[in-house]
Amino acid sequence: MSVTEAEVRSFLLERLDPQLRQAGMEPQAVGDDTDLFAAGVIDSLGVVELVGVVSDRYGIDDDWEDYDPEDLLVVGPFCRYVAGRAVMDEAQG
Repeated sequence: MSVTEAEVRSFLLERLDPQLRQAGMEPQAVGDDTDLFAAGVIDSLGVVELVGVVSDRYGIDDDWEDYDPEDLLVVGPFCRYVAGRAVMDEAQG
């Protein structure tokens, strides 16, 4: 299973659709530079839940130590990281 950035983005925006709309954002208009935490889309508990859901969905080891915390909830870098980690973790099998 090859995971793409676009697939991760689609999953992320679908998963966060209600929160995005509540924050006054249309999911399809969310840019790669959107910080979901700063925009009020998710809170600190939501961060933990999102990382868990994404880890489970894409088979990513729960160790995210190599990820830059400044980019944790910026849509573009987050999706690229998840896609790259999913491919890397799958290759390591």
